[in-house]
Amino acid sequence: MRSGALLITATLTALCPLGTTAAQDLAAAIADARAHSPALVAAEAEAEAADARLAQARAAAGPTARVEGSIGYGRLDPGGYFGLSADEVTPSAVQLVGEYPLYAGGRITSAIDQAAAGQRAARFGTDMARQNLTLATVSGYAEVLTAREMVASYAALVAALDEIVRHAALRYDVGDATSSDVAQAKARRAEGQAGLVQSQGRLAAAEARFERLTGKPAGTLAPLPPRPEVPASLGEAVVAATLANVMLAQAGSSVEGAEAGVRATKASNRPTIGVFAEGARVRDQFFPDYRADSVTVGLRGRWTFFDSGAGGARVREARANLTASEARLRQARDEVTQAVIEAWSGLDSAERSLEAAREGDAAAREALRGTRLEVRSGARAPLAELDAEREAIAATARLAEAQASVQVAAWRLRLLCGIE
Repeated sequence: MRSGALLITATLTALCPLGTTAAQDLAAAIADARAHSPALVAAEAEAEAADARLAQARAAAGPTARVEGSIGYGRLDPGGYFGLSADEVTPSAVQLVGEYPLYAGGRITSAIDQAAAGQRAARFGTDMARQNLTLATVSGYAEVLTAREMVASYAALVAALDEIVRHAALRYDVGDATSSDVAQAKARRAEGQAGLVQSQGRLAAAEARFERLTGKPAGTLAPLPPRPEVPASLGEAVVAATLANVMLAQAGSSVEGAEAGVRATKASNRPTIGVFAEGARVRDQFFPDYRADSVTVGLRGRWTFFDSGAGGARVREARANLTASEARLRQARDEVTQAVIEAWSGLDSAERSLEAAREGDAAAREALRGTRLEVRSGARAPLAELDAEREAIAATARLAEAQASVQVAAWRLRLLCGIE
């Protein structure tokens, strides 16, 4: 009995390493995961890059100014032209150019529309990454609790089995039990030890995944909260997902970007017109002591009216991309609707399974209590208590897994409906 008590004490110590420290709850775990996740940081960085691309596209509609300059050293020989002789020169030139587009054939507005669609898609991608992380954290949190319940149950069973084996050996020594009784008790103990080892491996994997997700070790965890609220009916869930699902929204943004791409390729064959102003200062360029200063203001236009069919090919490519984006949007609608139906059915099944698991756990505990009384009174063999203990552990495990399944299924349905 002493060895069994030591085993249980060691197990509880392993499961509660933080002593009296306040238990971490699911909401805190989700917050830790969001603060730690490299995937979420990458998605947010991509969204910031999309913001910058939109700013670049908008800047194309404004004025630009640039300065160009050069300076050198050399020898210039006009060859007697105008009576000039060879001389050492320091040629230099400075030019200031300002431009403002008046008409771009739709290029600029199309580019802005494309960048804006890309920005929305990137933002939806960040939302999707955050939701996937939330679901993974809920699943990991529930798995740690389930695995810990399994370890504690199997640890208690192994402790009881050690005592049963000891009693069976003592009874055998006084002739009150057969060698087969001892062998059966040892076989049950080996089975319990195997279950404990498996559950410990499951717990180690669950805690490692939890730490990878949150960046913190899985200390004392609070029990799972009541499952979060979900839409009241399947129809409401489908409507909510159609309006707020991030995967659908991202696919819709891709279609908008592809439409803007078609407009942009069509605009590439149109002329552009802009105003410009130039100022220049030139020295020693054509003959020694040459000087020239100039200021020019005017209009500048450009039109590529023939490009051997390259423009038409770009338009066909953009239209094909638009068709593909529209097809992916329809596919996304079908997939989201199917996913919502499956999630709704999964939650319903999980809740029914949880109810059955609660009834089974209560029945198994009652059966274990009765069996213990019968064994104590001598009405049944000690091995019957072990079998009842094993059935109670299995029922407890099913209850813990059913509770985790309900929590994960509810979160999956909420996130599909765009509810965080």
